[in-house]
Amino acid sequence: MTKETRRNQTPIPIDSAERRKLARKKERARLRRRRDRIRKLIIAAVFAVFLVGAVGTVVGYIQVTDLTKQVEEKNTQLAQLKSEYISLRTKKENSVDLSEVETYAENVLGLVKLDRSQEEYLELQKNDQVQVNEGSSGVEKLASSFVKSFSAILSFLR
Repeated sequence: MTKETRRNQTPIPIDSAERRKLARKKERARLRRRRDRIRKLIIAAVFAVFLVGAVGTVVGYIQVTDLTKQVEEKNTQLAQLKSEYISLRTKKENSVDLSEVETYAENVLGLVKLDRSQEEYLELQKNDQVQVNEGSSGVEKLASSFVKSFSAILSFLR
């Protein structure tokens, strides 16, 4: 049947039972279409969630890779700095060698070591006493103890 023949036909009267059947049929078709739309929306939503999760995972892996690369670069830089530190520390320790200090004192400053013939000893009488002034300040006491310590070290080195 074409549209033309349908238009030319006269409508057939439908009784109420048939109308109810037809109405139920239309309602079922409408509910089926609605369920199909809901299913499609649910499938689209699940797919979207899956897609967002996959993209998030990929982005996370990219960030982890970048951070790992940065950590490796910093570890390499740290190893280089440690090596440089050890080199500089060794150089410093070698530059403070006492033989170098002695050479500098003799050659640059013109100092010479004392001979045993240059040493003079003083004999003190047993009843000589040293009196310490109790009224001196803490700074003076510290300075005098430093001088005494330095004198003791010098006499030991001779």
